[in-house]
Amino acid sequence: MIKNNTAELKNYCHFLRGYSFQEKKLFTQAAQAFTNITPDFYFYDHTKVFLGGNALEQHQFEKAIDYYQSVQHLDVYTDLSLEKSRVEHNIGLCYLHLKQFDRAEFFLLKSTQTHETAKDTVNLVSSYGDLANLYYEQYKDAMAIPYFEKAYELSKLVSSFDLKATTALNMAIVEENKKEFSKSLTYRKEYEQWNDSLNNQNKIWKTAETEKRLAILEKDKEFRILEAVNKTRIAERNGFIYSSIFLLILLGTGLYLYREKIKANAIINAQKEALNELNATKDYLFSVVSHDLRSPVNALRKQHRALKNQVMEHDFDNLEKTIETSTAISESMYGLLNNILHWSLEQSNQLLFQANISTLQPVISHVLFDFKSLAASKNIVLKTNLDETIIASFDRESLKIILRNLIDNAIKYTPNNGEIEIKTSETKLNSCIEIKDSGIGFSEEQLETIHDLKEITVANIDRAKGVGLGLLLCTTLIKKNKGEVFISNNPTIGSTIKIVLLKT
Repeated sequence: MIKNNTAELKNYCHFLRGYSFQEKKLFTQAAQAFTNITPDFYFYDHTKVFLGGNALEQHQFEKAIDYYQSVQHLDVYTDLSLEKSRVEHNIGLCYLHLKQFDRAEFFLLKSTQTHETAKDTVNLVSSYGDLANLYYEQYKDAMAIPYFEKAYELSKLVSSFDLKATTALNMAIVEENKKEFSKSLTYRKEYEQWNDSLNNQNKIWKTAETEKRLAILEKDKEFRILEAVNKTRIAERNGFIYSSIFLLILLGTGLYLYREKIKANAIINAQKEALNELNATKDYLFSVVSHDLRSPVNALRKQHRALKNQVMEHDFDNLEKTIETSTAISESMYGLLNNILHWSLEQSNQLLFQANISTLQPVISHVLFDFKSLAASKNIVLKTNLDETIIASFDRESLKIILRNLIDNAIKYTPNNGEIEIKTSETKLNSCIEIKDSGIGFSEEQLETIHDLKEITVANIDRAKGVGLGLLLCTTLIKKNKGEVFISNNPTIGSTIKIVLLKT
């Protein structure tokens, strides 16, 4: 907690500025901010570690060693995810770049032993690779190659494309130097595959970021248009009121009072009806939030307690599973809140809708990318057969809402090691998106409720037994896109949902 202390507040400001500059690779500005921090600051030792990393990034190795050694006497670093083994590892890297191989070997072996004890897979891959390079630079191939091989085998257990590509490239170079060109070519191809995967992932992230920016600009434009329309309506309303007052004065006090009374009653009745509808909507939203969020919030609290205990007890074997479970619960809660938001916007006619003729494949691929990790956590295979040439008339944002809900439901109700297939097809007039899963399917009562749905209202949802808000929202948005939804069901092999959209 920051006390009412000007010096302490300045230290926090310098610390946060330095950390931000470090993350943005602005190393000179970061170093200036960190060096302004006084020794009595709580996180002063951490600034030394950050300054060491700063110097290491700029190849100022001796300077980096001085910073790291100034905190090496401390037993352990717990705040801001700093570990003593990483400090020792970085000292070893600095000595390696300075060609002081004996010192480099001492610190790298020491940090590697710590990572092996903690079963820190990601850091072990880096440690093995750095030890291998240390011995390789000294032409100690017999000592280097086993570490290259260990790093390569261990990289199969991590999700980092960068580490996988680096270890595969190292093995390609090793085999090439051994004149094993066939094996070297195999590793080289694997390196190129992981490198392409990393580039594709970066491109997807950049595309998603660009889409977000464009969406924000579009929403801002629409807001300005609505603001201008509201101003025009206000001006028209004011003109009408002034004209009415003038006419009423001419017609006489009696007629004026009579009309004002009728007008007031009509306004009161309209406001009463609107208020009743808003109260009904509010009551339903409170019911959904209190009922549907109670269980996942409680589950998330338990997962966080378990996560805290596992970190304190160094139970890293179960830590990843706990994190995955917490992430799944958070994603479920986010999906529910997102559906409530879109439903409330639909109810108040504030959900902006603009249908255009576009290709289906980019939208589906973008949505599928967000669900890859969730499907992988259940070992569910996501199969796709998407024709890049198929087009349809649809509103891009509402189609994303539809696909997110349907794919999320498919993953939720498909057991572990199941399969979900998403494909597109077309006829002369229509385009079709088909989502087929191997889950538990729909009951006959649920299918009948969805088939009979005309519009999404509070009354419909209250009567819809066993059908969630997300599925009802999907049905409404599909109809708003002038499309149709068909559901075929088999409890033994899952269900198939087809979304049919017009091409023009």
